[in-house]
Amino acid sequence: MPTRDNDRVVLSDPRAIRALAHPARLAIIDSLTAGVELTATELAAVTGLSPSATSYHLKALAKWGIVEAGEARADGRDRPWRGTGRTVEVSSQVPGSTAVAEVAIMSTFLDRTRALATEFLENEASEPPEWRDVAELAGHDYWLTAEELAKAVQAIRDVLEPYYQRRRDERPANSRLVRIARLVIPRAELASQDPGQPDGTAGG
Repeated sequence: MPTRDNDRVVLSDPRAIRALAHPARLAIIDSLTAGVELTATELAAVTGLSPSATSYHLKALAKWGIVEAGEARADGRDRPWRGTGRTVEVSSQVPGSTAVAEVAIMSTFLDRTRALATEFLENEASEPPEWRDVAELAGHDYWLTAEELAKAVQAIRDVLEPYYQRRRDERPANSRLVRIARLVIPRAELASQDPGQPDGTAGG
C-alpha cells in the first residue's frame, strides 16, 4: 500500500506505479485528487469509457489505495469515489525500472493540462473580466543553482499551502477549481554553457 505524507499519496511499489500507466486511470486521479467526489457514471464522461469500464479502473486504483469509495449519496443509487490524498507521487527510491510508467504519467498530466488551457482560451471571451485578468500561460528560463531552485520551489509551495488544504466546507462561494501546473525541469542541453553570459552563449 502507498505511504501518506501530509495528504500526499507516495507510491513505492513498481506494480502500483505501472498500474497508473493508463490514460483512463490517470484521468480519474486527475479528477479526484482535488477533493472532488464523483461516481463511476460521472467519471465515464472524463475517461471516455462506459460506466462499467470506468468502474473497473476505479477498483484497480482502489486495490493500490489510490482511490476509495465515499459516503453514499441521498438517493443511494450510485456511490461516489474520492482520492485518498490530494496528490499522487512516485517515490524517488523505487526499486527497479519504472521509467516507462513515469513517462506515461507525466505525458497524461501534460496532455490534460494542455486540454484545460485550450478549453479556457477557446472560451476566454465569455469569462468574467476578473478571471480573464488572473489567468496566465507563461514560461521562462532562469539561471539557478540547485540550492536556489530548491528555495524557489519551496517558496511556491508555501504560498499555495493554505489553499491546498482547503476542504469542501471551506471553499468561498465565488471560488473555482484552478489548475496551477508547476513544471521544474533543469535544461541539460545548456548546463555546460557559461552562466556568466546573459544570453546563455559561451564567451570567446
